[in-house]
Amino acid sequence: MLHDRFYSAWIQPTTNVPSGAKISTLVKVRIEKDGRVSKFEIIKPSENPVVNESVAAVAKQVSHVDPPPTGLIKGDHYDVKINFELNTELGGSKR
Repeated sequence: MLHDRFYSAWIQPTTNVPSGAKISTLVKVRIEKDGRVSKFEIIKPSENPVVNESVAAVAKQVSHVDPPPTGLIKGDHYDVKINFELNTELGGSKR
């Protein structure tokens, strides 16, 4: 569910990306008890700066999500890793 919320805000690049390439960028997101996104950090960038920039832009698009279930929160927040994978086999179109 969280993956879908962030993934739907991602505007995938279609230029400067080699056709047939599988490119992924891993991010770590921190969500506070109230659903506020307090941290969005690329922890494993792809080798393509255009893709990395497009993923970083998601942080400006999604600043709040549904609050995480109480059982998931340890302390004041919930950390989750999300992998943004660009698959250009379909011409860079959105999935």
